[in-house]
Amino acid sequence: MPTATPISDTVEPTDADIRIEAAAGGIRESTAARRPGLITFALSAAVLAFSLMQTLVVPALPTIGHDLGATSLGTGWILTAFLLAGAVFSPVVGNLGDRFGHRRVLLAAMLVFTAATLVAAFAPNLTVLLAARVVQGVSTATFPLALALARTLLTGKRLAAAFGWIPGMIGLGAGLALVAGGIIVDALSWRWIFAIGAILILASAAMVVAWVPRGAKPAATGSTDWPGILLLTGGLVGVLLAVSQGGAWGWTSPLTLGVGAAGILLLIALVLVEMRVAAPVVDVRTFRHGPIALVSLLTVVVGFVPYVFYVALPLLMQAPADTGYGHGMSVTASALAMLPSAVLVFVGGRTTPALVARIGAGGTAVIAAAVMGAGAATLALWPTTPLAVIVGFAVLGLGNGIGYAICAQLVVSVSPSNEVGAATGLNGVVRTIGSAAAAPVVSALLTAGAVASTDPAFAFSVAFWVAAAASVVGVLVSIALAMTARRAA
Repeated sequence: MPTATPISDTVEPTDADIRIEAAAGGIRESTAARRPGLITFALSAAVLAFSLMQTLVVPALPTIGHDLGATSLGTGWILTAFLLAGAVFSPVVGNLGDRFGHRRVLLAAMLVFTAATLVAAFAPNLTVLLAARVVQGVSTATFPLALALARTLLTGKRLAAAFGWIPGMIGLGAGLALVAGGIIVDALSWRWIFAIGAILILASAAMVVAWVPRGAKPAATGSTDWPGILLLTGGLVGVLLAVSQGGAWGWTSPLTLGVGAAGILLLIALVLVEMRVAAPVVDVRTFRHGPIALVSLLTVVVGFVPYVFYVALPLLMQAPADTGYGHGMSVTASALAMLPSAVLVFVGGRTTPALVARIGAGGTAVIAAAVMGAGAATLALWPTTPLAVIVGFAVLGLGNGIGYAICAQLVVSVSPSNEVGAATGLNGVVRTIGSAAAAPVVSALLTAGAVASTDPAFAFSVAFWVAAAASVVGVLVSIALAMTARRAA
């Protein structure tokens, strides 16, 4: 049950203080018992605000790049910077939540998120915008913090419902943002994306203040894992920097190979260090359970595949028709073309429980990856046909919605009960890494494809076939998960 945090770490509370704290604790417990739906709604709203800001900029990337005089690589980092920072901030801020209280840290993260979003709205150049996007990455921690609060405050069917809605907000927000972002850019300007985003963040923070009681008193007392934080940051930056800049530096150049190798070595060192730390920032020990490793690989696929299209489709659809590949759409038209996918992301998430009940979690994961692959292949085959692109992306959205939901459920179901929190946090990191890898991969493929072929659409087809291949990997991993489940039964 939720308990009050101490009034002070250094001053002994009086009897009156104790009575006040006890009364407050009783109110919070009563709130959790009487209004569990509002708790789930508030936590879902917080995750939705973060998810929206991940991809709200995607339809506006060409416009932002043009206005700020950025290259295509620089423009791609508007998305990548957020995701890369999020991969680091998520476990770090989640660790702070374990130590100082999940509600308190969630609200602090949302205030920082709001401030960074306002800075982005008034950014005079690309450098300031990228710095703001890095700080915005702190919002990624809202997902594990929201799940932690749900585990503390809810039980039974209410907890199961929360674990359906909260993860579902990631896919729903990403899909809605693609539509809303385009409309906002055409009707107002790209700066209003961040201004409206700040309002939504503050609104969701107000819901948390009003409806979410404090969780249980923090039990963690260990120190911050600074070596793990530094190794995680350096490793991710090294690997993604090599991938994103390889085309410009040369894929076999000493700089590309050196930076990439350094990143891999730092990530290997991270694993070795975290195995020996009592309170690791990324608990890699959860990988000793075979299914967790498989679920993590599937999660990378689910994170990677949609972001290939989030990055590539606005470029494809908004390019002039005389390029030989572009659809010649306005920003609003391209956003509306993505609307069916946004709707089906939500539908996929809500139909997942029924699929699991009928064919099991492993079978549902197979369907999710296979449907994503079918959508990706459709786009790869007919990238210059608007109807095929709309239909293919809608099909991909359905599979992605199922994928988001089933990955969250699989993490909880295959983890030992005392390691669900660590496994959930690790799963969030690997999903973000998968998403963060998409932008530099797509940029590199589009650059290389444009050079390698005289077909103007060839580069986009290559990028989409890579997403289809990743989906096939997801199918194979899902089959392995289903076979593991049958053997365990």
